[in-house]
Formats: sequence, C-alpha cells, structure tokens
Amino acid sequence: MRKILYINLKNEKVKSVHQYDEHKINLSNNNLVFEAPSLAGYGVVGLNKLKVYDKNSLSQTGGHFAHFMKCNGYDFLVFEGESDTPIYLYIDKESVKIKEASHLIDKDYDKVVESIKEELSTNELEIASIGLASVKKIDFSKIIFRNNKSCGKNGLGKLMADKNIKAIVLKKQENLIPYDISTLKKYNDSIARKITNKSNINWYDENNTCYGCCLNCKNTSLSKIKGYGFSEKEASDINNISNFYGLDSITLARGIDTYKKTFDTEIVDLENFIEDIINNYSYYKPLFINEGKFFKKNKTLQECEKLGFCKLLMEKDILNDKDKKILAKSILGVSIAI
Repeated sequence: MRKILYINLKNEKVKSVHQYDEHKINLSNNNLVFEAPSLAGYGVVGLNKLKVYDKNSLSQTGGHFAHFMKCNGYDFLVFEGESDTPIYLYIDKESVKIKEASHLIDKDYDKVVESIKEELSTNELEIASIGLASVKKIDFSKIIFRNNKSCGKNGLGKLMADKNIKAIVLKKQENLIPYDISTLKKYNDSIARKITNKSNINWYDENNTCYGCCLNCKNTSLSKIKGYGFSEKEASDINNISNFYGLDSITLARGIDTYKKTFDTEIVDLENFIEDIINNYSYYKPLFINEGKFFKKNKTLQECEKLGFCKLLMEKDILNDKDKKILAKSILGVSIAI
C-alpha cells in the first residue's frame, strides 16, 4: 500500500489517499507526478531514484529528494491544474502548505534555497526548483535538485513552470524503520564496502552525491559537451551556466554547435549568447527542434530502476537479484517480485 498526495493548484486543496495495487495515478489534464521508490526512505545505499512524469514523458534522477519524500510519508506527489500565481509547496509530514512565490520567480536554485530556508527558519530542507529557463518556457529546461542533480529536460521543467510551481520543499525527517534492521544494516555495509573498492573510484566526482551513498557518481555531461567540439573550459562554462539557468547542458551544447555550423561563426561571449537564447527563445528554437522529448514514459526501464536502485549497482556486480529480494524483505517484511 502506497500513499499519494494530490495537490490541486487551482483551488489550493490537498488530499492524501492510499494506493492499492489496482489504483492508477490520474495522468489526465497534464498532471505532473513525482514518484519515490517503494523501498526508499530507509537509507539503503544506491536506492534513491526519483521518477518525474506526465502522460507523455518520464525522467529520473538520483539524489536526496526521493528519500525525504518517503520519510515524510509520501510515495507520490500529484500536481493537478495550474496555479494563478507562482507558488511553492512545503511538506512537513501531514502539514502541507501552498506558499506564495512571486518573489522567487527569477531566482536561481541557490538563491531559492537561501530564501526559503530564511523564510521557514530552518536549514533542514530538501528542495526541488525550476530556474529562469523554465519560467521562460524553454523546451529543454529542467527541474533542479541539490548536488548537481536534475531531471525533466524532456518538457517536465517547462510543465512545472506552466503550473506556476517554483519549488517543492520537503522538511527533512528521520529514516523510516525497516522490518529487519540487522539484515538491512548487513547488506548496506556490504554495498558500501564494494562501492569504495579502489577499482571503482573512477566513476565518482566530489560534487555529485545521492542519499546514503559514500561516494559520488561522475558527471558525464562534460565529456558529452566536449564531443561537440568545445574545449574543456568551454564545456565547463556551458555546464555551469546551464545549471544556473536550469537548462539541459547537452541539448544546449548541441544547439550552439548547430548555430556555429549554420552561420559559420564563433561565439565570442558564451554567457551573453546563452542569455540571448533564453530571452529570445522563439528566434533560436529551430536550433533545438525535436528536442525536449528524449525519454518517453513508455520506455522500458531496467527492473532495478523500477525498484529505485541505481543501475550501476548491477552493472558493477555490487548487487544481484538475490540481494535485492533480501533487501526488500528486510524493509517490508514480505517478499516482492523482482
């Protein structure tokens, strides 16, 4: 049984219901859904995949958000309708508040986090937000989380802006209590030992971490950006500017490369050029035609991803199907199909 929080943005009413197997999430009318794995919230290493989707598109990210969603008691957040004014949602377990956010609308992620922490008088928050690119309705804008995590480049960042949601804010809570804490601890320790094996150190980057994980997955964006002919510095600049405005950096790099080749020119001031793309997107949009629909909801996910596990755990032989079954039973107290 899983718990759904419905947020009607039009009339500002919220309700929670419990989902049974036969219950289907309502995806009509462009509802936006955040879904945490059923096994999240217990601090399992590598089990933090958040799914964000509407009726057409699906995106995923790691990080901390799914963990604290579950620690607050929710498996799904379903946003219905559109707000008339910018808002942010604040969740502290059963206390759910819709707050005015007009003063945050043009702020970048770091400024949003700073402002909301000051407003709520606490640093114990986990926050998802959109940047100026989403507000400007850029098709490949994204939803931003802390530690360089993001998702939604396939139109979901733009949808969040269409609904006038500037941010979703979770109060940090204690971990959920598993059915068999000793078995869970044993497997968690085993996963951590395998991950920290020196032979695996090359997948990691100090600025990119998920909840409960002892090391940090390497960001592959820079190598992909450099694949379009950009230097190390240019790739880093594109990545940093993209994170500031809430753009997908790889799509942006591809569009800039198309512009350079089409007009046989070089970009003298990269930051100003990207700002111009954001402020005059209708002019530049042909550069990004067909972008924004990369990852459809009907795409087949690996079985491990459906459960919320990081696929690297399987690819690196850190976790097998038997381990997953034992972990699931230690959390829920019952066996589940894997």
